[in-house]
Amino acid sequence: MTIVTVENTAPVVTVTDLDRQITLSPTANIVRVGVDPPIFNLTGHSIFAVSGGLTAYQFVIIDPADGTAHCADGENPTHAGLVVGITAEGRAAGQPVTIQVAGEITNPSWDLDAGEIYYLALAGTISRTPPSRGFWQKVGTSKNQTTLIIKMGEPVLVI
Repeated sequence: MTIVTVENTAPVVTVTDLDRQITLSPTANIVRVGVDPPIFNLTGHSIFAVSGGLTAYQFVIIDPADGTAHCADGENPTHAGLVVGITAEGRAAGQPVTIQVAGEITNPSWDLDAGEIYYLALAGTISRTPPSRGFWQKVGTSKNQTTLIIKMGEPVLVI
């Protein structure tokens, strides 16, 4: 679990995460200082990161070593606690990608059951059934057949 502290000295808000700083001033721009590549929080519901090569609608982790986004896998216990959200579009390696961390996302090719809880599955996909190995992590609840309301749960390791 990451511990984050927030210091609000308006109009600048400083968020400290393991000796890395994210500075907000004005409220539309957040710049992560001292990290290459930078990560920007634009709306409170999405972040930008550099892609490690991703397709649209994949849940992702941010590699702590280099800050790039990679496909999350619910059967890989080393990904527990690192899942940050879902890609809004596909991007080649080295390209910026938008990752939605909360709110509604619509994928026309999904066939979801309204009102059901969905979990992270293999290769960044979602399933109504949690994995039988690795870890369980709720990623959201379906609003309708093509829309997921993203609300990340705590990861639970499968023993």
